[in-house]
Amino acid sequence: MNIHNELLALSEAKGKNLFGLTINDKKITKQTPSEPWPGDFYCYYNQSTSLEFCPKEVGGDFYCHNNQRTSLEFCPKEVGGYFDCSNNKLTSLEFCPKEVGGNFYCSSNKLTSLADIHKRLKKMDGIFYAYNNPIKSNVIGLMLVAGCNEVQLDNKEVQNIMNNHLPNTRGHLGLLECQEDLLSAGFEEWAEL
Repeated sequence: MNIHNELLALSEAKGKNLFGLTINDKKITKQTPSEPWPGDFYCYYNQSTSLEFCPKEVGGDFYCHNNQRTSLEFCPKEVGGYFDCSNNKLTSLEFCPKEVGGNFYCSSNKLTSLADIHKRLKKMDGIFYAYNNPIKSNVIGLMLVAGCNEVQLDNKEVQNIMNNHLPNTRGHLGLLECQEDLLSAGFEEWAEL
Protein backbone atom coordinates (compact mmCIF):
# COMPACT_ATOMS: atom_id res chain seq x y z
CA MET A 1 0.00 0.00 0.00
CA ASN A 2 1.46 3.38 -0.91
CA ILE A 3 1.48 6.42 1.38
CA HIS A 4 -1.52 7.97 -0.42
CA ASN A 5 -3.66 4.90 0.25
CA GLU A 6 -2.44 4.80 3.86
CA LEU A 7 -3.45 8.43 4.36
CA LEU A 8 -6.80 7.77 2.72
CA ALA A 9 -7.41 4.82 5.04
CA LEU A 10 -6.35 6.89 8.01
CA SER A 11 -8.77 9.66 7.07
CA GLU A 12 -11.59 7.12 7.41
CA ALA A 13 -10.75 6.84 11.12
CA LYS A 14 -11.92 10.40 11.74
CA GLY A 15 -13.36 10.64 15.23
CA LYS A 16 -12.52 7.04 16.10
CA ASN A 17 -9.80 4.89 17.56
CA LEU A 18 -7.26 3.02 15.40
CA PHE A 19 -9.11 -0.30 15.13
CA GLY A 20 -9.39 -1.54 11.54
CA LEU A 21 -6.93 0.91 10.00
CA THR A 22 -4.19 -0.38 7.72
CA ILE A 23 -0.77 1.07 8.53
CA ASN A 24 2.32 -0.04 6.58
CA ASP A 25 0.29 -2.84 4.95
CA LYS A 26 -0.70 -4.20 8.36
CA LYS A 27 -4.26 -4.04 9.70
CA ILE A 28 -4.83 -2.84 13.28
CA THR A 29 -6.64 -5.58 15.21
CA LYS A 30 -7.49 -6.34 18.82
CA GLN A 31 -4.15 -8.20 19.05
CA THR A 32 -2.08 -5.21 17.87
CA PRO A 33 -1.45 -3.81 21.40
CA SER A 34 0.15 -7.09 22.50
CA GLU A 35 2.44 -7.47 19.46
CA PRO A 36 5.61 -5.42 18.88
CA TRP A 37 5.37 -3.18 15.81
CA PRO A 38 8.61 -3.67 13.83
CA GLY A 39 8.88 -0.35 11.93
CA ASP A 40 7.45 3.16 11.87
CA PHE A 41 3.85 3.77 12.94
CA TYR A 42 1.89 6.57 11.25
CA CYS A 43 -1.43 7.70 12.68
CA TYR A 44 -1.27 11.38 11.85
CA TYR A 45 -3.61 13.77 10.01
CA ASN A 46 -6.66 11.58 10.58
CA GLN A 47 -8.61 13.54 13.21
CA SER A 48 -8.84 10.41 15.36
CA THR A 49 -9.40 11.16 19.02
CA SER A 50 -8.04 7.96 20.60
CA LEU A 51 -4.91 5.82 20.34
CA GLU A 52 -6.86 2.75 21.46
CA PHE A 53 -5.51 -0.44 19.80
CA CYS A 54 -2.10 1.17 19.34
CA PRO A 55 0.89 -1.18 19.74
CA LYS A 56 2.62 -1.01 23.14
CA GLU A 57 6.02 -1.22 21.49
CA VAL A 58 7.06 0.45 18.21
CA GLY A 59 10.47 -0.39 16.73
CA GLY A 60 10.77 2.75 14.57
CA ASP A 61 9.33 6.26 14.70
CA PHE A 62 5.85 6.97 16.08
CA TYR A 63 3.86 9.80 14.51
CA CYS A 64 0.49 10.85 15.94
CA HIS A 65 0.79 14.56 15.19
CA ASN A 66 -1.81 16.83 13.61
CA ASN A 67 -4.91 15.31 15.16
CA GLN A 68 -7.47 16.29 17.77
CA ARG A 69 -6.05 14.23 20.63
CA THR A 70 -6.49 15.51 24.16
CA SER A 71 -4.78 12.48 25.74
CA LEU A 72 -1.92 10.08 25.03
CA GLU A 73 -3.78 7.20 26.67
CA PHE A 74 -3.02 3.89 24.88
CA CYS A 75 0.25 5.35 23.59
CA PRO A 76 3.19 2.94 23.12
CA LYS A 77 5.36 2.44 26.20
CA GLU A 78 8.51 2.13 24.07
CA VAL A 79 9.36 3.82 20.77
CA GLY A 80 12.62 2.90 19.03
CA GLY A 81 12.91 6.17 17.08
CA TYR A 82 11.30 9.60 17.16
CA PHE A 83 8.05 10.27 19.02
CA ASP A 84 5.85 13.03 17.61
CA CYS A 85 2.59 14.15 19.24
CA SER A 86 2.81 17.77 18.02
CA ASN A 87 -0.19 19.80 16.84
CA ASN A 88 -2.82 18.19 19.02
CA LYS A 89 -4.80 19.51 22.00
CA LEU A 90 -2.76 17.91 24.77
CA THR A 91 -2.76 19.58 28.19
CA SER A 92 -0.61 16.85 29.75
CA LEU A 93 2.03 14.32 28.72
CA GLU A 94 0.48 11.67 30.96
CA PHE A 95 0.66 8.27 29.23
CA CYS A 96 3.61 9.31 27.02
CA PRO A 97 6.19 6.60 26.28
CA LYS A 98 8.66 5.67 29.00
CA GLU A 99 11.44 5.25 26.45
CA VAL A 100 12.03 7.05 23.15
CA GLY A 101 15.03 6.22 20.95
CA GLY A 102 15.18 9.65 19.31
CA ASN A 103 13.76 13.15 19.60
CA PHE A 104 10.53 13.85 21.49
CA TYR A 105 8.19 16.31 19.73
CA CYS A 106 5.27 17.79 21.68
CA SER A 107 5.18 21.29 20.16
CA SER A 108 1.96 23.17 19.35
CA ASN A 109 -0.21 21.72 22.07
CA LYS A 110 -1.79 23.27 25.18
CA LEU A 111 0.86 22.24 27.71
CA THR A 112 1.22 24.71 30.59
CA SER A 113 3.55 22.58 32.72
CA LEU A 114 5.94 19.66 32.40
CA ALA A 115 5.29 18.51 35.98
CA ASP A 116 6.43 14.92 36.58
CA ILE A 117 7.89 14.54 33.08
CA HIS A 118 10.78 12.59 34.62
CA LYS A 119 8.31 10.10 36.13
CA ARG A 120 6.68 9.49 32.75
CA LEU A 121 9.55 9.76 30.27
CA LYS A 122 12.51 7.89 31.75
CA LYS A 123 14.81 7.74 28.75
CA MET A 124 15.21 9.36 25.34
CA ASP A 125 18.03 10.03 22.92
CA GLY A 126 17.86 13.52 21.48
CA ILE A 127 16.09 16.84 21.70
CA PHE A 128 12.87 17.56 23.59
CA TYR A 129 10.82 19.95 21.40
CA ALA A 130 8.10 21.79 23.33
CA TYR A 131 7.84 25.19 21.65
CA ASN A 132 4.48 26.79 20.83
CA ASN A 133 3.00 25.70 24.16
CA PRO A 134 1.94 28.03 27.00
CA ILE A 135 4.41 26.37 29.40
CA LYS A 136 4.94 28.40 32.58
CA SER A 137 6.33 25.87 35.07
CA ASN A 138 8.06 22.61 35.99
CA VAL A 139 10.60 22.11 33.21
CA ILE A 140 13.42 21.07 35.55
CA GLY A 141 12.28 17.41 35.49
CA LEU A 142 13.83 17.14 32.02
CA MET A 143 17.20 17.19 33.80
CA LEU A 144 16.36 13.70 35.14
CA VAL A 145 15.36 12.21 31.78
CA ALA A 146 18.31 10.08 30.66
CA GLY A 147 19.51 11.01 27.18
CA CYS A 148 17.77 14.40 26.97
CA ASN A 149 20.47 16.37 25.15
CA GLU A 150 18.68 19.65 24.55
CA VAL A 151 15.33 21.34 25.07
CA GLN A 152 13.47 23.73 22.74
CA LEU A 153 11.05 26.12 24.47
CA ASP A 154 9.36 29.42 23.65
CA ASN A 155 11.04 31.04 26.66
CA LYS A 156 14.56 31.38 25.24
CA GLU A 157 16.09 32.44 28.58
CA VAL A 158 14.82 29.29 30.33
CA GLN A 159 15.81 27.24 27.27
CA ASN A 160 19.38 28.61 27.37
CA ILE A 161 19.73 27.95 31.10
CA MET A 162 18.48 24.38 30.66
CA ASN A 163 20.71 23.75 27.65
CA ASN A 164 23.76 24.99 29.56
CA HIS A 165 23.23 21.96 31.83
CA LEU A 166 22.16 19.40 29.20
CA PRO A 167 22.96 16.66 28.66
CA ASN A 168 22.95 16.11 32.40
CA THR A 169 25.72 13.67 33.22
CA ARG A 170 25.77 14.58 36.92
CA GLY A 171 22.33 13.32 38.05
CA HIS A 172 20.79 15.18 40.97
CA LEU A 173 23.82 17.47 41.30
CA GLY A 174 23.29 18.62 37.69
CA LEU A 175 19.61 19.16 38.43
CA LEU A 176 20.41 21.26 41.52
CA GLU A 177 22.89 23.42 39.60
CA CYS A 178 20.35 24.06 36.83
CA GLN A 179 17.66 24.74 39.41
CA GLU A 180 19.91 27.29 41.13
CA ASP A 181 20.52 29.08 37.81
CA LEU A 182 16.77 29.19 37.07
CA LEU A 183 16.04 30.56 40.54
CA SER A 184 18.79 33.19 40.24
CA ALA A 185 17.25 34.34 36.96
CA GLY A 186 13.80 34.67 38.57
CA PHE A 187 12.18 31.54 37.13
CA GLU A 188 10.91 30.01 40.38
CA GLU A 189 7.92 28.16 38.89
CA TRP A 190 10.01 26.80 36.02
CA ALA A 191 12.50 25.42 38.58
CA GLU A 192 9.86 23.42 40.48
CA LEU A 193 10.16 19.68 40.16
